[in-house]
Amino acid sequence: FYFAVPPFLYPGICRCLRQVGLHRLDVLGGASSAGQAAADGGQSTMSVAKGEDRFILEKPFGKDTASCAELCGEINQVLHEHEIYRIDHYLGKELVMNVLVMRFANISFNAIWNRSHISSVQVVCKEAIGTQGRGGYFDQYGIVRDVMQNHLLQILALVGMEQPLSLSAEHIRIEKVKLLQSIQPLQLENLLVGQYTENSKNPGYLDDETITDKS
Repeated sequence: FYFAVPPFLYPGICRCLRQVGLHRLDVLGGASSAGQAAADGGQSTMSVAKGEDRFILEKPFGKDTASCAELCGEINQVLHEHEIYRIDHYLGKELVMNVLVMRFANISFNAIWNRSHISSVQVVCKEAIGTQGRGGYFDQYGIVRDVMQNHLLQILALVGMEQPLSLSAEHIRIEKVKLLQSIQPLQLENLLVGQYTENSKNPGYLDDETITDKS
């Protein structure tokens, strides 16, 4: 199942899946059939056959830590963690996918990819488009949640992390977490923020008719 929908719809979809028979056998003693789950209003938590179902969830996962924890809690009432694939579609771009190969399989780059030979790193995201009718999304989540804390932070992790034991998802995740934990928290005095303004092709952020919060 590919959840290509806004995150606030995830819990509702999961509840509907429960009601029609998605189940877990290893929790709460387990009911024996999908019919029992339907009979008690979907309250029983049972289990689907192993290896059959996978659930891909597109970012963002909530608006903050609290909403993310709430979202994950509701989803975990239905799904096993190993069945859930939280993805950032930006990591599917060919250029991004090639970073690890360029770093660790290329002898020339691997030898000089360290602080002794690199003075600074810039992760730049440039777009030639505006909001293009996506005002509702940006009003709710904002560009920082949409791009910085996932797309760009993932690229930063790939660029700066140590070589993983293997290219398995778990080993790559471990090295990413180590890198992110070593980064000092951002301070407001070190940030420069702004909003898109009108140009010859696109309206400014506040000029977009789908933007309701004119701040």
